[in-house]
Amino acid sequence: MKTIWQLILKDFIRFKNDRRAMLLTFILPMVLIVIFGSIFGNGNESMGRMNLILVNESHTSFSKLLVSKLESSKGLHLWQKFLSENNKDSIKFDEKTAREWVRTGKISAAVIIPSDFFTDTSTSIKFKFFYDPKSEIESAIIQGNIKQVLFSQVSHIIPIIMQRKISAHYGNNQGEKYFKGISKLSQEYLHLSADSLYNSMTDLDSASLKQASSDSSNDNKFFSSIVKFDSQQLVGQKIVNPGLTRTVGGWAMMFLLFSLTGASTSLFEEKQEGTLKRLLCMPVNRTQILWSKYIYAIIIGIVQLLVLFIFSWVFFDVEIWANFFNLLIVIFASAAAAVAFGMLITSFAKSLSQANGISTLLILVMSAIGGSWFPTSFLPNWMQLISKATLTYWSVEAFLQVLWRHSGFSGIALNVGILLTIALLINSYALIRFKKGMI
Repeated sequence: MKTIWQLILKDFIRFKNDRRAMLLTFILPMVLIVIFGSIFGNGNESMGRMNLILVNESHTSFSKLLVSKLESSKGLHLWQKFLSENNKDSIKFDEKTAREWVRTGKISAAVIIPSDFFTDTSTSIKFKFFYDPKSEIESAIIQGNIKQVLFSQVSHIIPIIMQRKISAHYGNNQGEKYFKGISKLSQEYLHLSADSLYNSMTDLDSASLKQASSDSSNDNKFFSSIVKFDSQQLVGQKIVNPGLTRTVGGWAMMFLLFSLTGASTSLFEEKQEGTLKRLLCMPVNRTQILWSKYIYAIIIGIVQLLVLFIFSWVFFDVEIWANFFNLLIVIFASAAAAVAFGMLITSFAKSLSQANGISTLLILVMSAIGGSWFPTSFLPNWMQLISKATLTYWSVEAFLQVLWRHSGFSGIALNVGILLTIALLINSYALIRFKKGMI
């Protein structure tokens, strides 16, 4: 038995010295628990606030009240102004600008409170809602937050709308008779003041609205005839397979990182096999070796992404040809950045095992917070800032622009520029270290 315990101790020592095993056993699960716990740990309260453009073209007390309620909503972050091109002047959003921001992907949704939202003669409440369903869950959460705020206030103006509807159909006298009759019955059987009840059903009291309850348990079907919520999808109406079109770029990028990191870290295998020493004995310098490795990995990455997108087109009707040239640009920039990431890992790691462990940890974390698994808008605000430091974020957003919005080069220029800058800086650093024999 003593011998068995000594063998067990030997395995624990090997495990302790294996950094890759330690990372995959403890660090990676804890990091992913932090990410998913931050999103789902306390329900929607843990998620980041959803960005929403709000345009209020009505100046009634009721519309101002709804704006204040939406501003205080925990799930929404309202945009009512934007900076001009000189970044000095704040300009209020109008309906045209809000529509353009949603259409070009700068924001996911906009709600318009029109000038005829609720007037002295209105028999319903009118809204316009523009949205880009690049994430169906995000759009549903935004609409849910708006309707929750709206329906919590609507109950206080229902009697007024009912009176106007009755008056519109049967005349003003019948509307007054209807509510006076209800008021008299309430006074007779419930001992309520008929005059107070009649006034509460026929006058819109702003003060009472501000004290409104947030209870939204009433049936939404009842409100649908009173609230005219005009929803307009501005992007992706003709896409055959919207679900896969939205997600294929994220998953392709994650697998690209795994394959190209493996290609980059194969330098360690060549060291162990003695291939690298034999190459250096030939009329070949270190720079040529690194460039050959880099170009080879980029070609593999481009071919891999092309195969994945063509496979998605053949079997799931993902449209890739309508904007194929810009798709090729994003594929090249993504592959270049992914190879650079592999070179960075190679420049720091001291062994193949260590390189594989570090790369697995970083790839899964970048995929989780960079948009490969779910929209970054689900992340807490502080994590959304971190996500923009990952190359997966810029790549996934670029694929969305090309496949989902069919954007031209201007729509992906920033993303491509950042990806190529990442590739240039990291590869320059890796080249310096390789020349000095540090790799």
